[in-house]
Amino acid sequence: MNADGGDDVLLTLRSLLAGDGSPVANIYARNTALDTNRPIADNNITANGSSWMWAVTALHAFLFICVLGLMMKTKHRQRVYHYLALAILLVPTIAYFTMASNLGGTPVPVEFRQRGLTERSRQIFWVRFVEWTITWSLITLALLLMTAVGWSTIIWTIGLSILYAVMLLVGALTQSSYKWGYFVFALLAYFLLAYQLLHVARPWARRYETSRYYFPAAAYILFFWLLYPISWGLSEGGNVITNDGECVFYGVLDIFSKGLFALGLVYLARKLDFKRLGLWMHDHGRISPGYGETGYHEKMRAAPGVAGTGAGRESSLGNEGYESRGVTGLGATRAEETV
Repeated sequence: MNADGGDDVLLTLRSLLAGDGSPVANIYARNTALDTNRPIADNNITANGSSWMWAVTALHAFLFICVLGLMMKTKHRQRVYHYLALAILLVPTIAYFTMASNLGGTPVPVEFRQRGLTERSRQIFWVRFVEWTITWSLITLALLLMTAVGWSTIIWTIGLSILYAVMLLVGALTQSSYKWGYFVFALLAYFLLAYQLLHVARPWARRYETSRYYFPAAAYILFFWLLYPISWGLSEGGNVITNDGECVFYGVLDIFSKGLFALGLVYLARKLDFKRLGLWMHDHGRISPGYGETGYHEKMRAAPGVAGTGAGRESSLGNEGYESRGVTGLGATRAEETV
């Protein structure tokens, strides 16, 4: 892809979707973000790149509203994936609003000066990496909650996703060739993250009969996460493509790995057994009424129900009562986990 490839793609899309005088063309014409917030680097986004990011902002905002509407029709105790999906959509909406406004960036001297990109500085959107730090950790959490794996494993894996984003940020802000050292650290974090998701967590998904949902979702997200370093190497790292081309590359990746993934989480909310995974929420709050009061546990043990089934306790305690029955099989509860 040549240095002007990103501009060519944007101009081609504009000519195909919006001729002169059309509503979309008028939107392009009214985009004055770079007039208000002036370019900060020699290699900076143009009005085309800004308009593309406004479109990505609108898409994520639209999906956010759709998921919000679906959540309102869902029972409170089954909203955990709706909440995660909303966060995964809201954070990119804010980040793309910032970048489309030509904000949240800083000029960084480039290491390589390619043909057509011979200027000394390049605009680096640090807000993009902040968004990755938040959304990648939320995506990791959403995946691991499908497996009932222990919290120590969840915390470690989320930490790897954060490290992955932070190393790419530090590398992007580094002016010398030492940036590639941080690039290697980022790849190391990625492969450790992939090991956790595909090797450590997958047996737990089989044990709780969620593997048919978990493995395709994990493989899907890991595929797109592997493409981010490629985009980084062509843009912030190698200065091969323009800032507009960078916006197109990252924008497509974000739509698939965040927008569509969030919709997938909402779909999975209808398929997963929340109670068995320990994700069942009480209608009246996180803690049962009367919990901690004198005689509470004695009352719960005396609650009516079929002997030996714990049905009465389940109706009173929600998910706590369910766990007390004891799920048969290996690793029935998180307390028994040895991972």
